[in-house]
Amino acid sequence: MLIWASVVMILLSLPLVVNFLGRLQSESKMAAEVQRRAEQVQKDETTLMQLRSALEYAKSDTFTERYAREQARLAKPGEVVVVPPSMQDTSKAHKVWWEEFVTGDSGAAPAPIAAAVTNTAAQPDDKNR
Repeated sequence: MLIWASVVMILLSLPLVVNFLGRLQSESKMAAEVQRRAEQVQKDETTLMQLRSALEYAKSDTFTERYAREQARLAKPGEVVVVPPSMQDTSKAHKVWWEEFVTGDSGAAPAPIAAAVTNTAAQPDDKNR
């Protein structure tokens, strides 16, 4: 009789044990989700601080002056804006622009580049023959 009573007790407590294990598993999942969400909140707070800093910089006079000089190509009174010309042959463009800027001779430097570009376009490559 004692054996049957033990078996009955074990059978009756089995659902309680299964329920307890399920609750432990759910709690573990919830703790991991809380941790993940806390990390996301920290990441979002860092992003928010960076955006607020960028907004403050965008409202500043430093940003306005930098934008006016670099993007809008504006100058203060008495200053001269220098914009390098866009050329097809970019390997020589920088050198010619610098020579033109330093010497101040705007007529002589572009001619060799134009001739070099024309000559290269007129002569077919060995691959095309």
